[in-house]
Amino acid sequence: MEEINHVIEVLTRTRHALEQEDATELKRLSDQTIHAASVYQHTDYMFVAVIVYTLSKIVERKNNLQIKNWQQFMRDINNLLSLAISSLQQHKQKQFIKFLSKIKKYMENASKDLRPLIEEVLRKASINKASKIYEHGISLSKTTKLLGITPWELSEYIGEKENPHIYLNKTMDIKERARMAMEFFS
Repeated sequence: MEEINHVIEVLTRTRHALEQEDATELKRLSDQTIHAASVYQHTDYMFVAVIVYTLSKIVERKNNLQIKNWQQFMRDINNLLSLAISSLQQHKQKQFIKFLSKIKKYMENASKDLRPLIEEVLRKASINKASKIYEHGISLSKTTKLLGITPWELSEYIGEKENPHIYLNKTMDIKERARMAMEFFS
C-alpha cells in the first residue's frame, strides 16, 4: 500500500512538473521512483520511472523536437497521467498499466518525424534507469529482464560511466610521478 501511495504522489508531482515544464524536477522524480522500484523490485514502477525520465528529456529538448501544438501535447499527457493516478487510487493495476502504455504510445506518435527520436529517448531512458537499478544492488540479469533491454546494452552503458569509487586505475601525470620519485630517493 505504501508503494502505491508513493507512485500516486510521484505521478501527481509529475503532472505539476509538466505544467511548469521543469525537466530537472522530472528527472529527480524519476530517480526517486527508481529507488522505490529497486527496493520493491516492481516492474510497473520501473515503467513509471522510464516514462517520467522520458518526459524530462522531451521537456528538456522541446525546442529541438518542435512538437506541433506543444500545449495540447502536454495537456493530453497530463490527462493520461490523471487517469493513471485514478486507476491506482481505485486499485486497478491493469488499467494503470494500460494508461502508462497509452502515454508511451502517445509520446511515440507525437510526430512521425519524431517517432525515431522518441523511441531512442525511451530506449536510452530504459538503459539509464537500468543502470540506476543495478547500482541499487539488483543483478544485471534481473535488471535487464525487468526493463526489456539486453545485458550487452546495460554492460556497455555501465562501462562508459565514470565510477567515482574506482580511483585506483587513474594514473598520475609525469610531473607528479617525477616529484614522487625525487622524494623517494632523497
